[in-house]
Order: sequence, then C-alpha cells, then structure tokens
Amino acid sequence: MADNTLDQFLDDQEAYDDGPAKGARAPILLTHFDGAMDAGTAGHLAIEQLLHTLDTQRVATFESDMFIDYRSHRPVMNIDDWVTTSLEVPEIALDLVYDDAGVPLLVLHGPEPDAKWETFVRAVSHLAEQAGVEISFSLHGIPSGVPHTRPTPVHMHATDGSLLPEQPQMSGTMRFPAPMTSFLQSHLASQGIDGVTMLAAVPYYMSDTQYPRAASALLTSLSDYADLSLPVGDLERGASEEIDQVTQLIEANEEVSRTIAALEKHYDALATASNSTETFRLPDSESSAMSAEDITETIEEFLRTRSQRSAEADATSANTDEATQGDEEDQVTIDDVLDRLEEGSFHARPARGAESESSARPSQGQRETVEDVLRRLRDRGNDSEATERNQTLRHRADPTWGPPQQPSDD
Repeated sequence: MADNTLDQFLDDQEAYDDGPAKGARAPILLTHFDGAMDAGTAGHLAIEQLLHTLDTQRVATFESDMFIDYRSHRPVMNIDDWVTTSLEVPEIALDLVYDDAGVPLLVLHGPEPDAKWETFVRAVSHLAEQAGVEISFSLHGIPSGVPHTRPTPVHMHATDGSLLPEQPQMSGTMRFPAPMTSFLQSHLASQGIDGVTMLAAVPYYMSDTQYPRAASALLTSLSDYADLSLPVGDLERGASEEIDQVTQLIEANEEVSRTIAALEKHYDALATASNSTETFRLPDSESSAMSAEDITETIEEFLRTRSQRSAEADATSANTDEATQGDEEDQVTIDDVLDRLEEGSFHARPARGAESESSARPSQGQRETVEDVLRRLRDRGNDSEATERNQTLRHRADPTWGPPQQPSDD
C-alpha cells in the first residue's frame, strides 16, 4: 500500500509543469475538453472567447506524453516553401483569467485526456485545492429539437441538487459514457468542491457546424449564475451573421420552412407550459414535413458550399500536380486506371466495332474508356523505359510504394 501511494505521488508530481502564475488564487474552475460531446462546438467557442479577450496567465501545463495519445490528437506541422517550420504538440493547460470586473477564475482546457484519468484528476484536484477553488463549471453543446429562430435554452446538471436553478424537469434517468469534465467534477465533489455542468441546446441541424449563439448563451448563463462579467460581443456578432445566412437559405426552401415552423410551435408550447416534465426534442407532428436527416443535409450542404468558397478564396498557390499534368498525361499506370474507375471518370465501353486503330487515343475533348487506357498500357508493356518511368512517378506520389517483387527461382 505504501509503494502504491508513493507511485501515485510521483505520478502526480510529474503530471504537469508549473507556469508563471503558479500559486494563483481563484474561487472558480471552468473546464472544457475538445473531443467530448460539444454540439455546435459551443463549449469550445466559449472557452476560446475567454482566452482571446481576457488577460491570461499560465498556471500549469500538463505533460502531453502522459495524458494524450498522439494518434487521436496528432501534432500539427507547419510547412513553408517545402520546409518544416514548426510542430505544434497538443497540450492541456490551466490558465488564470480575470473577467471584466477583475474577478479571477481558472480555465482548464485542451484535448480530452486519452489515458491516466485517475492521475489527471488527482493532479487537477491538487491544483484546485492550492488555488482555493470553491466550485467548478463545465460547458457543452447538446443537439436538440430547438429552432435557431428562438433563444438558446441552457440546462444544468450538478453534483448537488441545491445548486440547480428552476428548469424543466427531466423525465426518467439518463445513462451515457461520462466525459472527463463529469469524471473530474465527481472527483472534486468528493473533495468538497461541487460542480455544475451547463448544456446549451443546439438545433440538431446545426450540431456539426459552429453555432456561436450557443456559446454566447453558455457564457451569459455562467455570468448570471456566478455573478461574473464575461465578454460575449464577438460571439453575438458571429451568431447574428450565421443566423441571417441560415434564415435566407430556409426561406428559399418550403419544406425546410415548414419543419422549422413545427419546431417553433413545439418550442413555444414548452416555453409557456408550467411544470413541464419534457425536454426539448423534435416533435412527432405530421407538420414536420422533412426528417431530421433531410433538413440537416440541406443546411449542411449550404454550409459546406460556403466553406469551400472560403477555402478557394484563401488558396495562395495552385496544386503542384497540375503543373506537370500535361507532361505526365501519357504516363498512365494501372493504379491510375483503378483510381479513375473509383471516381467514375470513364465512359462506358463503346459499341463493338466502333473502335479503329485511329481511335486508339481519343481526340481532344473526348473521354477515355477503360479499354483505351488498358490497350495503351499493353502496347507499352515491353517498353522498359516507360515501365521505369511509371514506377518512378508512382513512387514519387507514394514513397511507401515499390514495384512488385519478382518470384524467386528457388
């Protein structure tokens, strides 16, 4: 038992490195980890808003190699003119920030730990105790049957029922895999530090894209609950722009408009009902002309198109493969055939007798058939120079590829 206690102590001591704000005092611990449930990236946006707009000081940086699996949270490399200029390793950090009124709070953020959860919560508990933390909060977005045209509801659950405000009652019992934020709150509660989780209801059709309105609602609810002065201006502006664009899309689609109207009716009915035992969800009304999948696909297509246009506008150079496309046009490999088959870029085989020697290679503007390419490959099969050139090109595109090994005479 003594050896186990010593091992735990050593692990805890190695779990993090102290920062310049070591020993800072703050009554509130705010947590959010990327990778856990967070519809509309609501919690992530809220944390980013705080870190970018408030005075921030580092309290501790946790050892990435101990808690993070780099296969699930890969380091990000930056390349400038074909030279690797930096490698950004994901990290979990504890920062000290001050709200607009000068009230200090600790913000624990980064990717959700992949390993050693027990060690991690012991280390955080030690830091929280040193800082005099009295309560912890975590922020999340959850997909829900609410319309984007109504205020974003924020529900709460806590380690102590006395901490909960008046809100719709929950029907039944929920059971689901716990994120690290809940695991940490449960451990802190056993140490006398209770926790509150804030859940912003995000329209299910917006859950896979950024939804600033939910992030703004989370920070506003946290400010009201904990008597803080937190900035939400940037989020409000982003939310307004997003809602305007989605509204324009919906107005142009009659089926989507009917579905949104059904969600609005359901939302308004719950908002006016007293002692409701329901949670916000998609109504089972026949007025819902489109399924959840239909409306999600419609709006996601709009958002995807907008993202593609933005990416094209930000592009600074053409694909280097395009520069050599003309030179390599005649150097088609069997791998090219298979790739193009998957892409559906070949025409069907022409009618028998329609081919002639003069049509062995299609004229400009025509598309090759599978037979065209295979025939040219066969004609060049004995051309060792062409074969070597094809293998060189293939290896250049995929360095791990090598020509097939010839069977041994043995």
